Amino acid sequence: MKSISRGLLALLAVAAILLLSDLPNRRPGQQVVKKGAPAKICMVHYVDSHNSEDCEKGLRKALAERNLEEGKDYTMKIFNAQGDISTLNSIAGSIGNEGYDLVFALSTPTIQLLAKKLPAVKMVFTNVGDPLAAGLGKSFEEHLPGITGISTMSDFEGLIKMIRILHPGIKTIGTVFTPAEINSVAYKERLEAAAREAGIGLIAVPANTATEVLDAAKTLVSRRITAFCQISDNLTGSCSSAILKVSHDSKVPYYGFVTQQLGQGAVAVCARDYFQAGLEAGQMGLEVLGGKSPAEIPYRFVKKTEFMISEEAARKFGIPISNELLAAFPLLKIKKQ
Repeated sequence: MKSISRGLLALLAVAAILLLSDLPNRRPGQQVVKKGAPAKICMVHYVDSHNSEDCEKGLRKALAERNLEEGKDYTMKIFNAQGDISTLNSIAGSIGNEGYDLVFALSTPTIQLLAKKLPAVKMVFTNVGDPLAAGLGKSFEEHLPGITGISTMSDFEGLIKMIRILHPGIKTIGTVFTPAEINSVAYKERLEAAAREAGIGLIAVPANTATEVLDAAKTLVSRRITAFCQISDNLTGSCSSAILKVSHDSKVPYYGFVTQQLGQGAVAVCARDYFQAGLEAGQMGLEVLGGKSPAEIPYRFVKKTEFMISEEAARKFGIPISNELLAAFPLLKIKKQ
């Protein structure tokens, strides 16, 4: 009996040694996805934009942080509708036929269409300003059962506060919006409300094509706005360089909600961190791949926002970076030349 016990103990000891010796080869991210074949994932862009690109980088970072390897732990197919709804419809058909475990949707038009066409497919969105206005739920907790995601709603009150300090007594600002984008209309209305609360009027001019964006920017200048306060949507985001050119040609300062615009001539931005938004959406996606239902994961606002001002652009437009501004925004980042 003792010999049997000793033999059993010896076997257990050997098994323990083998298990411990294999730990360095075990990747901590492996338990995130279910065992079996690699998870089948796709990512859908609506149009090429800085916001969408940063979201993709953040999503990929979330997967990399869990040591998941593309081709081994998951496969990833990238779709891009290039701003065309008929193309987006075709992409929805492909997704429905190919049986994906998870879909990442990187814009409001994308998640709206996919949610309608593919209600049984699990999805995570990001780069979506107002998911409730987009019809994705009654609240951040009570939402469509197959979907969760990250809202990148802009901080309209924050940027209006900054503009008031930089332009004492300002009366009128202007923005271009896209009537075909629900998110754009919602943003325009929220900006208008924030401006009105601060005693500032908003002139909003619609545009539905890239050519119309340029014409709309020129129209705003002709209506004697003091500054552009440009909301972020898919169309105007992809054409922001045109609005910025009008801004500089007409000597009307530009304020926005996208980080990259600071290097393109904007005086200041109040920007959600879209890389962070992608990262957080990726983390949500990992929860879903691990077996959690999207219905159990509330929508969330992205956690990180930055206020930034360009020293060069401010100087060009004769706008001082005052002590009042620095006191009101203690975390303000000043971009040097």
